[in-house]
Amino acid sequence: MLKEITPDYVNTVSKMKRSIPGEALANDPTNPYPFESSPEFTVQREALEYLFILITDEEKYIDVLIAIEGGVPIMELTQVILFKGFTEGKWNPDLMMLLAEPLAYMLIALAERQGINYIIHNEEMNDEAAEERKLSITGIEKRLKSKQAGKKITALPPELEQKIEEVPIVEQSLLNKPEEPEMTTTDNSLLAQQGA
Repeated sequence: MLKEITPDYVNTVSKMKRSIPGEALANDPTNPYPFESSPEFTVQREALEYLFILITDEEKYIDVLIAIEGGVPIMELTQVILFKGFTEGKWNPDLMMLLAEPLAYMLIALAERQGINYIIHNEEMNDEAAEERKLSITGIEKRLKSKQAGKKITALPPELEQKIEEVPIVEQSLLNKPEEPEMTTTDNSLLAQQGA
């Protein structure tokens, strides 16, 4: 049974602070989101150089390697990095798609340089999504096999391949806990055993 809409109801609803239908689809034109304006990068090579500097930065490099060694698939890490760049207005969706394969190769090359075993993509998906992912990953796997056979990969510019070879190798395993120095006790120490 429907109730009649009373004037009190109309007054109450009209005083509520709520969004207008469709308001979420449009932002204030004077204050656009970063991805709504012109992208910072429009050339693939420049964007790849930015990504190389980004992932080999001292603060982020170890975190990226720890993530790879911890089992985060290369393609998922690639998606996260590229989508974050898109939301920051670094590139548009078209360039983001063009950067996916070279960035994946870059992460793989850095992991191989450190001797880290890596996972390209996650196998634990439903059948339909896994099939789509396999079709898109097939090209990457073929190129990886050709690299192992000694053929040159063309996904990365030669300058970036050279820079990857110059990245220093981390000496200890990234997931190992750093060794703490052993504490020595002296007779004067409060921690020394009493009566020993």
